[in-house]
Amino acid sequence: MSLRIRLAYTFFLLTFASGLLSLAGGYLVFRNLVERDIAQDLAELSGRVARTLVLTQEGPRLAEGDIFLGTHYVFGFRLLQGERPVLEGGFAPEASGTWRTLSTSWQGYNLEVSLRVEEYQRALSAFLRAGLSLLLPLLFLAALLGYATAGFITRPLERLSQAVESLSALRFPEPLPLERDRELARLTRGFNRLVEAVRSALERERLFTRYASHELRSPLAVFRAQLDAARQGLIPWEEALPHMEGALRRMEAVLQGLLALARPEEGNLAPMELAEYLEASLKDKGVRLLLQGPAWVLAHPLLVDRLVDNLLANAFRHGAPPVEVRLFPNGDSVVLEVRDHGKGVREEDKERLTRPFFRGPGGPEGLGLGLALVEQVVRRLGGTLEFANAHPGLRVRVRLPRREDAAA
Repeated sequence: MSLRIRLAYTFFLLTFASGLLSLAGGYLVFRNLVERDIAQDLAELSGRVARTLVLTQEGPRLAEGDIFLGTHYVFGFRLLQGERPVLEGGFAPEASGTWRTLSTSWQGYNLEVSLRVEEYQRALSAFLRAGLSLLLPLLFLAALLGYATAGFITRPLERLSQAVESLSALRFPEPLPLERDRELARLTRGFNRLVEAVRSALERERLFTRYASHELRSPLAVFRAQLDAARQGLIPWEEALPHMEGALRRMEAVLQGLLALARPEEGNLAPMELAEYLEASLKDKGVRLLLQGPAWVLAHPLLVDRLVDNLLANAFRHGAPPVEVRLFPNGDSVVLEVRDHGKGVREEDKERLTRPFFRGPGGPEGLGLGLALVEQVVRRLGGTLEFANAHPGLRVRVRLPRREDAAA
């Protein structure tokens, strides 16, 4: 049985139970009112008969006037002396159970007044039939509403279930829309983050495999060629060792860079004031600082260190001094700029600067991973990365979401 059917069935049972309890409660209240009316009517009829009776020398008699005129009750009475009736009038009660009798004493006699209560019982039956006739369509309506309401409740769960099945097959679904309910919205937001985390992890693994196989092939080939040549006596070991050591250093550097790209982003983000942090961390780095603070962002010191270190390493390696670092608030953003005074980059190369292992023509030897790491950190911090030729030099601009001081 599906969750939707179970919810609809539960809604139906709750409606049935509440409707039945309401009907039973109403019936009991109405029956108590009827019983009270019967008791009051019997007491009234008994008083009327007692007021009409007179005691004569021949025995009890009815006074002049008909006590049955002007009343809608169907009743009768008996005046008993012991077990012997001495005076009777009206209708005699039947043994069908539709009569009620009230016994009182009058002048040493026992007065029994009997009232037919068939109309009262008919009113109770009519009330019960009316309640049941209303309850049945109410239950049908409750079943329909319960099924529709269960569908409304389970629809987000069905979408989430389909998305989970897609994710389990490594088919990444589109981000699910957030629901208005707080609990479902929190669940959906967490699932969307999970999808992005899995996507990022698989992308890092794919990039690691692809770039490792590509970048390690050349130094491995150099290492094997030098090793084979030395073993065969084609070249002396003293001549082969420097080439082999250079190939090993190259492989170590490539692996370290790839691991930095592939490892998960460390640390939970927290409010951080960048101006003060940069002033302390860049004091002896040989750069010009222009800080306009305070500049609060959501970040982590390890991520900021990786971002700034790679930007400075890129500026010093591929540019020329002086290297300038600027930090200033700009609307709802905090802008971090790193500029060198080198020759800049070609316009057609700007879009490829963050591609792993991209190295521009004529540049110094390097892995080409620094700006790829910068882009990874900026994406983790929810910012954007821009490149522009500053004539002279290259200006790298990082925009991060700004937090108000009070919020921080």
